[in-house]
Amino acid sequence: MKAFPILILLAIIVTIMEVFVTVFLIRKHGMKPWQSLYTSLPVVVIVWIVAIMYS
Repeated sequence: MKAFPILILLAIIVTIMEVFVTVFLIRKHGMKPWQSLYTSLPVVVIVWIVAIMYS
């Protein structure tokens, strides 16, 4: 139970960083939104699943 806040905090940080990565890919590399989500969304989903499973 002590790991709960740490894992959730890390999941939130990773989610925010992936939003920045998505915006960067759209602006600087000219990717379409669905292409950048295709690369960023799996990371966010996996991190949140792990955070919820081990909490």
